[in-house]
Amino acid sequence: MMKLPEWNSQVPVCDSGDAGKSNDSRCRISELLRKVTLVWEVPATTLLNFAVPSPSAADWSRFYAAANIASCPIVLLYYFSSYITTDSRFVFIIPWARFPLWSIVLFVSIFLATIHFIVEKEPPEIDQTPTVVSAFAMSVVLISTLAGELLNCLFTIGSIMNLPPAILGLTVLAWGNSVGDLVADVALARAGQPAIAMAGCFAGPAFNMLVGLGSALVMETAMLYPGAYKLQLNISIVVAFAFLLLTLMCTLLVVTWFRFRVPRFWGYCLMGLYLSFTALGMAVAVLSR
Repeated sequence: MMKLPEWNSQVPVCDSGDAGKSNDSRCRISELLRKVTLVWEVPATTLLNFAVPSPSAADWSRFYAAANIASCPIVLLYYFSSYITTDSRFVFIIPWARFPLWSIVLFVSIFLATIHFIVEKEPPEIDQTPTVVSAFAMSVVLISTLAGELLNCLFTIGSIMNLPPAILGLTVLAWGNSVGDLVADVALARAGQPAIAMAGCFAGPAFNMLVGLGSALVMETAMLYPGAYKLQLNISIVVAFAFLLLTLMCTLLVVTWFRFRVPRFWGYCLMGLYLSFTALGMAVAVLSR
């Protein structure tokens, strides 16, 4: 369970006697910034505790465990609402009444959550594998939902500013999708684990290309079946694939030539290739409007 931040632990200790007024004012500003950060951090952490189960017995909470049982099914139903009609009515408990699917799921989940809250007094001692799997699934659902909302915001911004979608994909979406991997890979390299960092540089995009693009195409073709999905290739996608193939082939040749060691100059070459790709992609997107 994600722990909520404590106000008292976040307050810095200031020694105003030796540091003077400037140090005291700086300390007050730092304290104010920490409290402002907690204003949005506490609600976000609380919502995550409601939606994502905690597999740790040390952080187990009876209230949050019951809240997970009540909220996770309805969140999953909302996530799959494009494939499941949530307003479909079914006979439930009362023979002559038909209730929508979302109300049935909400009633059953709240009923099970209430029973769990009354019965369970201590953390479960059984295997936590189901909890770990459900926590992973809910994390994926939340990340996918946030990514979808971010994509909708990007399309809205592009429509307002009259920008081509290719420019948004080449800049904001690409940077937002890769900044986490960038920070993690740099931290691993600085920690003396360059092999893991190198593997992550290629494993992350490979997962996005194979699993992400593959699952999206499978869902789209399943929705259009028996019709065929027509892939609309534009010049921006062709440029992206060309630069990707060029980068991978050149990296393979350079690493093989230097006996599987990556020289420093090749890092600068890769950054130069990316800048060239971004500039060419934006130019093509603007000229092809």
